[in-house]
Amino acid sequence: MRDLIEYYDNLSEVYDDLYGGEQIVKYLKSLAYVRGDRVLDAGCGTGLGISALYPRYVLCLDISLGMLKRALERGPNADYLVADVTLPPLRPASFHTALAITLFDDLREALRLAQYADIIVAERLGEWLICSRRSCQNLTKTQSPSSGITTKL
Repeated sequence: MRDLIEYYDNLSEVYDDLYGGEQIVKYLKSLAYVRGDRVLDAGCGTGLGISALYPRYVLCLDISLGMLKRALERGPNADYLVADVTLPPLRPASFHTALAITLFDDLREALRLAQYADIIVAERLGEWLICSRRSCQNLTKTQSPSSGITTKL
């Protein structure tokens, strides 16, 4: 875990230069599926989605303090939490939407966020998982998400 944190802390200085453009496009695409005014941005990185999500309340959660420091520079209109997305210190059902943009290697891992939000929007390598709490809970980690749940945007 320390190696992962150190990797992202070091990457935080150049992340936007390397990936900023493509990440902003992903956040803009995700807006069509964001519901409600309380958004969890799981693995928020440098906070590229903060301005797109304004004026909603956004909790930016990331394991890297370096990434969160960059996010804070970008958007003081959010709250920030250093935590592991697999064990976040959050109350169940405390968000309307949870975003997981380029976070999980397998989109089915995003299903764990269903306990915290009504809508899950996750992206990895051009594949999207979009589901409600109920439809997310009906999927299991061993199933492939059905058509209509995953899509290319």
